[in-house]
Amino acid sequence: MKSPYHFGLTTQALTEVPTGIPTASWRSVYSANTRGAEEIMVDELAAATGKDPYRFRRTFLKTDAQRAVLDKVATEGNWGRPMEPGRAQGIAFHEEYKSRTACLVEIDVRDPQRARVTKAVIAVDVGLPVNPRGLEAQMIGGLTDAISTTLRAGLHIDKGLPLEGSYSQFHWAQQRDTPRDVRVFVLPATGTEPGGAGELGVPAAVGAIANAWARATGSKPRSFPLDFDVDFTPYPR
Repeated sequence: MKSPYHFGLTTQALTEVPTGIPTASWRSVYSANTRGAEEIMVDELAAATGKDPYRFRRTFLKTDAQRAVLDKVATEGNWGRPMEPGRAQGIAFHEEYKSRTACLVEIDVRDPQRARVTKAVIAVDVGLPVNPRGLEAQMIGGLTDAISTTLRAGLHIDKGLPLEGSYSQFHWAQQRDTPRDVRVFVLPATGTEPGGAGELGVPAAVGAIANAWARATGSKPRSFPLDFDVDFTPYPR
C-alpha cells in the first residue's frame, strides 16, 4: 500500500501485535484498516493546520485523476453545507488496484444510542468501466461493510472466546442502517484497461464515516466500532 498524498518522505512499517486469538484477513484485507486510519489522520492534519478537509486533500493528492473523484463527491454531496449540531459531513479518498474512489457521507449522532449514516455520495474511476451497474453494486456493498465495522459490528471476547454466536449478535448493518440517500457516480473511461473494484469501496467509506463521526461528536475516533455495546446481548451458551 502507498499513500496517495504528497506529504514528503514516508516510512512504512508493519508492527504486529500478539493477541493470542486467531485472526484472518477480512474484506479489503489491510486497506480498510491502514487507509481508513490514514484518512482519519489526514482530517486531523487539516484541523491542526486550520484547513478544510476537502481542500487539504485536494492540495496534496498527486494526480488530476485522484482530484477528479474527490471533486465529484464534494460537488454532488454539497460539501460544507451548514448542518445542525449532532450532524456532520465526512470525506475520504482511496486508490488501489489501478482504480480510485472518494466518498462523502453525512452522519446523525443526535441519538447517542444509534449513530446513523443518513447520506452517502461515492465517485469511482476504474479506468475502463466494463459493467457500470456491477461497479455501483460493489461500491454500495463496500459502504455497507464500512458502516458495519466502523459503527457497530464487532466481537466481545471473554476468556479467549467470542460471546457472539451469529450475525444477530454481531450487529452487521441491516436495511434500516442503510442511508436512504445513496448516489454512486461511475466516471467515464479514463483508460483502456479496467482496474479492480472488489475491495475498493471499503477504505474511503471507513474514513468518511469516522471523520463525520468525529466532527459530529467532537471526539477523535480511536477504538472501533464506535458504538460497540449498543443493544448487546450475549449469545446463550
